[in-house]
Amino acid sequence: MLDLFGEVVVTYDDLILWVEAVAPAYASSQRAFDHYVKAWAVADKVRRAKMYGTFDSTIESGRQRQKTLARRLGLRLSLSE
Repeated sequence: MLDLFGEVVVTYDDLILWVEAVAPAYASSQRAFDHYVKAWAVADKVRRAKMYGTFDSTIESGRQRQKTLARRLGLRLSLSE
């Protein structure tokens, strides 16, 4: 989605989705989340993924990876889906 100036829109919800899917350990606290988003330039990664049309597939891939790992380890995860 583009804004009035032709820029890709990156929302806070997009950042949360990305971190929860790609690096769920950093979603455990606000401090960890903020550090990860800044240190790894998550907003830029989300922007590029949206431009190239890979944002949704990246999120889904991360969720599938978590489900597979949980199944292999015999754990129950409370994922948003």
